[in-house]
Amino acid sequence: LHIVISKMACRRRRMPSITIICVWIQLCLLSFCPCIEGLSFSSKNVGAGGDVSSSSFSWGKKRVLVVGGAGRVGGSVVTELVLEQGADVVVGGTQQESFDRTKSRWKLNFSEEKYDTLDKKVTFVKVDKEEPSTISKVLLQQKGGDSFDLVVHTAGPFQGKVKTTNGVLEAAVDCGVPYVDVCDDYGTASAAKVKYAAKAKEKNVPCIISTGCWPGVSSLMAKQLTTHILSRKNNLTPSDLSVNFSFFTAGSGGAGATLLVATFLILAEQALQVVNGKRTNITPMRQYSNVNFGPIVGDKQVAHLNLLETASIHDILGVNNVQSLFGTAPGFWNTLLGVMAQLPSSLLSNEPIMEKLAIFSLPIVRLVDMYAGATNAMRCDVTYNDDEHNNKLITETALY
Repeated sequence: LHIVISKMACRRRRMPSITIICVWIQLCLLSFCPCIEGLSFSSKNVGAGGDVSSSSFSWGKKRVLVVGGAGRVGGSVVTELVLEQGADVVVGGTQQESFDRTKSRWKLNFSEEKYDTLDKKVTFVKVDKEEPSTISKVLLQQKGGDSFDLVVHTAGPFQGKVKTTNGVLEAAVDCGVPYVDVCDDYGTASAAKVKYAAKAKEKNVPCIISTGCWPGVSSLMAKQLTTHILSRKNNLTPSDLSVNFSFFTAGSGGAGATLLVATFLILAEQALQVVNGKRTNITPMRQYSNVNFGPIVGDKQVAHLNLLETASIHDILGVNNVQSLFGTAPGFWNTLLGVMAQLPSSLLSNEPIMEKLAIFSLPIVRLVDMYAGATNAMRCDVTYNDDEHNNKLITETALY
């Protein structure tokens, strides 16, 4: 996993986010040491260049359930799995109409040949993501004697779901089917680990949570940098390091209403910052910093936001100084988010109201996207004092 992500994160060319998610999926299918908190796989699957070999399985023989596959992220996962990998996919969702709209979008965006392939290899089934029995019923169905090989959960938002049953994960573990999700909320992810990790290990079911670009590759960029530094500086420990994340999204970043809902819900939360091992809360989207995202994206304004990486890097890697900053473009979106953050948290955390606001806002956001573009970028800086050079402050950086 480290080798694959290292090679991926260090490439200068832009890699689509959906390709990253599919790498996570492939790693899950190759996993030989299943557990919710991490995975490993046999070195025979890793080539000399760090690429994962597909020799151990054929994508064309895989059946995948994608819950939320009618959404922007889920729909991209579906088309990648079918058109690029040849898998058979079942889309799980709440409304047939949403799936039909997605198929209409595919018909406009793909050639007739590719659309016919999608039409043939993708089916829809109604499920409730919070009701395990509806997911289990699907997973236990066989097609030509073939059972499901993987479940991908993209049906967000995941914010505020600490006490909500993750029916998709529960059913996947119960049915013994490998699981991947894109959960971007630390409380929800932590609750899932506490509730399902032991059972997943007992039943030998690979489960990878919080994958994708951020969180996911962002955390692995931090792991890569910290590991590299600590391997060279034997006198340093993780507590001697500082990790700063910066994220940028132009416009909507190409995502749909669900991402807008998630952003609004995050604004209801105080932004976590870890300083000298102590957790402190900061009002989100208020104090801005100028961060350079490389020659393509350039300098952007970013401010504190309560993102998963802050807590996970502190808790898992033992780094005592961590913060996560976020910004968007055009600049008035940052201003608008800052104003929204001043609203009562009881209002911002009301998911039905935020869903209505997101649906209302989406056409405006799409219009602005035509001007601002739809770009994503992230930066991870790891800083330490180098006593070999008169205690000089050194920063090592990874850009995406």
